[in-house]
Amino acid sequence: MALHLIDHQDGDRLVFSTEVSHHMIRSLRKKAGDEIYATDGHGTIFSARIEPGKDRQIQATIMRQEVLSKNWEVHVACSLIKKESRFEYFLEKATEIGVSRITPLICERTLKPGLRQDRAQKIIDAAVQQSFNPYVPILDRPEALEDFLSRDFPDHHEKYIASAVERSQHTTLEQQYSGKNPVHILIGPEGDFTPSEVDVALGHGWTPVSLGQNRLRTDTAATMVVQIIKSCYHMKTPATT
Repeated sequence: MALHLIDHQDGDRLVFSTEVSHHMIRSLRKKAGDEIYATDGHGTIFSARIEPGKDRQIQATIMRQEVLSKNWEVHVACSLIKKESRFEYFLEKATEIGVSRITPLICERTLKPGLRQDRAQKIIDAAVQQSFNPYVPILDRPEALEDFLSRDFPDHHEKYIASAVERSQHTTLEQQYSGKNPVHILIGPEGDFTPSEVDVALGHGWTPVSLGQNRLRTDTAATMVVQIIKSCYHMKTPATT
């Protein structure tokens, strides 16, 4: 079963981009009259029937729809990585798990400060459809760490920085996380944040946490924290979804 991301909704009709339409016709052999599942990327799943005569940009009539609630929200601000494929791996896997927002960071030790934004968005969109996830995470443009730390976050938001510095002295993310949302987590570059960057983050109210004793790659840590928050949220608030 596939989930298709719509381009836009026009009344009771769903309109798909040329790229998604091509995939449905060429790869999945969809045709007029077939029932499909689609999402607007904001939590709604549609059951719709393909209309005839629109091969280049498929349109489908809505038959049923439901909104899937998602009560946990995690925002990962992660340093860009020298090997772009590894950052793309993080984008894909974090989207499949259910990350809400991703901010690529440029830190003092970031070796590759750029990101192919269009390609990154396509990876996210593909992961949404493959994983049947009706929520498309927000992808920010790369931002300097110092600018990100100067943002104003509401007091009730939880903010964590995962650093390898003195990791044995920090409480683990699983222990520290209260189960409340939203949650923001900082992940550093290869070689970790510099001590001065950690100090600045702490000065802005970010809480240091450990991800365990193992030394993790940036993309592994960034993907791992999404699953930790998701699992801990469901364990600490079992009556919610």
